[in-house]
Amino acid sequence: MLIEPSADLYDRIINRISREQKLMILKRRLILRSAGLLLSSFVFIPLTFKLYADIVQSGLMQFLSLLSTDLNIVMANVGDYTLTLLESAPIVSLPLALSAMLAVIFYIAKLEDAYSDYKKIEI
Repeated sequence: MLIEPSADLYDRIINRISREQKLMILKRRLILRSAGLLLSSFVFIPLTFKLYADIVQSGLMQFLSLLSTDLNIVMANVGDYTLTLLESAPIVSLPLALSAMLAVIFYIAKLEDAYSDYKKIEI
């Protein structure tokens, strides 16, 4: 006597295969985005220290401290003060540190998206 499989067995098998394929893709995304976050974090930390060293070396910290000590003089000469800040700003390390910070934020957002998609399929 032959046993007949249920009518929806084929659909359940195909759905399970599709679900497993989606999970495999999402696991890869999670791994790659975690690696990207880790790498961008490792780049961001030394660039932040370099930015701080360049700010101290250029004298920008001294100019910024004038805001708390001589605010009236700074407000009287706000145009010259702004130009002085722009001239003493570190040109190379500032954009590098900001781009590394944006990379960290980008990978955090993408990792969160991939994790939420993973949780939807996992449940």
